[in-house]
Amino acid sequence: MTPKTRAYLGIDIGSTTTKYALMNEKREIIHKRYVPPGETIEVTQSLLQHIHSELGNRIEIIGVATTGSGRNVVGDFLNADLTIDEITAHARGAVQIDPEVDTIFEIGGQDSKYIPS
Repeated sequence: MTPKTRAYLGIDIGSTTTKYALMNEKREIIHKRYVPPGETIEVTQSLLQHIHSELGNRIEIIGVATTGSGRNVVGDFLNADLTIDEITAHARGAVQIDPEVDTIFEIGGQDSKYIPS
């Protein structure tokens, strides 16, 4: 029996799109999807069904984080381990990729943000 891949699920529930990424313990993206907006819970359920149909029992989700305008609703629905605003998510991601980053521009569906260091 092949061992399951342990993965973290991140969901960004924005005003114009919803997307998710599954990342393994080596911090590699192993699956992702980008979908148009809809009813927050229904879109989330659809994404979970997609993960199951694509990956079945080959993965074990060991952590869940949500961000975006629907982060609290979906975070509660999924009992997420982490619910964070998009500014924090972008800043953390940018610093992970390049620790010397000092400016971030976040362009969302409803607004844009300039985040200096």
